Amino acid sequence: THPLAASPFPASGCAEPEARTMSAEAVAEQLSGMRIAPGLWELRSDVVEVHATDLPREVRNRMVGPRSRLRHCITPEQAARPSANFLSGQTEGRCTYRNFRVSHGRVSGAMTCPDTRTVMEGSYGPEAYDLRMDVATPLPTGVVMTLKVRSRGRRIGAC
Repeated sequence: THPLAASPFPASGCAEPEARTMSAEAVAEQLSGMRIAPGLWELRSDVVEVHATDLPREVRNRMVGPRSRLRHCITPEQAARPSANFLSGQTEGRCTYRNFRVSHGRVSGAMTCPDTRTVMEGSYGPEAYDLRMDVATPLPTGVVMTLKVRSRGRRIGAC
């Protein structure tokens, strides 16, 4: 998985241009300008907010906070050729993408994978990134749970 694999972003409240569905190849083309330094990366993810109808406060409180901290080695080959799938952490290519833009250290877009929709926005550089995401997931009860997540990563050294 790439350092951006666990990255979610909140939707902007501003008026957006018409949504544009993109293929995984078109997203990869957008990502091709992104420069990521190979090496050992530390990734952190925090759930900032959780909302779902009738979700008990104690369950919500347990979900908010740090979710994971992991380290992952990014090879020079992975750094040179980012794909759309590393954003979702999936390899089967079962996600669809809308309005992905990567430019001047900023990234934004929406991704829909089986049972999850993520809207993301944030910043990136060769040695760090900081993303904010809104994630919506339907629960078995039919209620949609939404999470606001912040994901950060930084290169911490050689593999």
